Amino acid sequence: MVIILKINNKVKKIISIIVIVFFVFAFILPLLAGYLVDAASIQQRKQETQGKINELRKQNKNILEEKKKVDENIKKIEEGIAAIEAEVKEREKQLVQLEAELEAARRAADKQYENLKKRIRVMYEQGADNYLEVLLSAGNLTDFLNRFEIIRQIAEYDNNRFEKLRSSVKEIETKTAQVERVKEEKKAKLAVQEREKNRLDLEQKKRDEMINENNQDVAELEKILNELEAIEARQKAEAAAKMSKDVKYVGGQFEWPAPGYYTITSEFGPRFHPILKTNRVHSGIDIAAPSGASAVAANDGTVIKSAYSSSYGNYIIIDHGGGIATLYAHGSSRLVSEGTKVKRGQAIMKVGSTGYSTGPHLHFEVIVNGSNVNPSSYF
Repeated sequence: MVIILKINNKVKKIISIIVIVFFVFAFILPLLAGYLVDAASIQQRKQETQGKINELRKQNKNILEEKKKVDENIKKIEEGIAAIEAEVKEREKQLVQLEAELEAARRAADKQYENLKKRIRVMYEQGADNYLEVLLSAGNLTDFLNRFEIIRQIAEYDNNRFEKLRSSVKEIETKTAQVERVKEEKKAKLAVQEREKNRLDLEQKKRDEMINENNQDVAELEKILNELEAIEARQKAEAAAKMSKDVKYVGGQFEWPAPGYYTITSEFGPRFHPILKTNRVHSGIDIAAPSGASAVAANDGTVIKSAYSSSYGNYIIIDHGGGIATLYAHGSSRLVSEGTKVKRGQAIMKVGSTGYSTGPHLHFEVIVNGSNVNPSSYF
């Protein structure tokens, strides 16, 4: 009877083990595997999305540089056009003056011409014999020579006046032709400049369209990232749930988390995001420090999160009791794991540029009862 009871106990143990193993394989392992696959999938999506954003950021930077060059070329063309227009205006002033002189010369020529016609008419009526009579009526040789000189001077005066008038008209016509030629040159040059400006305007428009298209892509990626960051927020909330509810704050002011480096490159609060190019709330402060520099615990506490995310990169959250926690992000490596008890000033991370980062620095946050507050008041 005792033997049968022992056998039954062995059978029961074997059956229990079989049931436990079956339960583990049927329920626990699939759930665990699903969780691991889901976490890995999220992480992969984060990395892929971040890679796309970085690529778009590079493209946008190149396009903006090209657009700047186009803008500079347009400015040079506009300055050239302005210089040409100033020169043409000066030529037009000269033209106005020359045309006024030409008109005055024409009026004078018309008057001289009328006078000349009258003289010709008188000379015709009197005939050429009058000059001969004037000469022959001279009383002596001296009188003859005097009369001849007077007649010669009159003829020379009329001829010089006519030649001067003709030269003036010719000079004015030449100047007018020069100004007209300048106007034609100006017109041709402006046409070339305008064509060039139109070409550059089209190129600038093309680049603007490329930037707008890139911005749309960034907006779509930002939407995806917001979804992923919502998951991270839940993970952050889970970390907060691990905080001690009954433990009092350890007390005292915080240790500066980046020893030897005190330049804050981005303050707490609203700011223009350097990567997404949109206004977003900055949940902490950014401290400029080189890669590999040590980041230390701001106070005694327990590490409740030591992980990697696409936005924070390598990050650590420390519970200091009393609902107060600190977060350190963008590290190149993490030196402590979850559950580790740390002391004020203890090295917990190496500074880096992982996650959403444009260069090596330490991102530092203070979280009070689940909400971010300005870290400046804790030093």
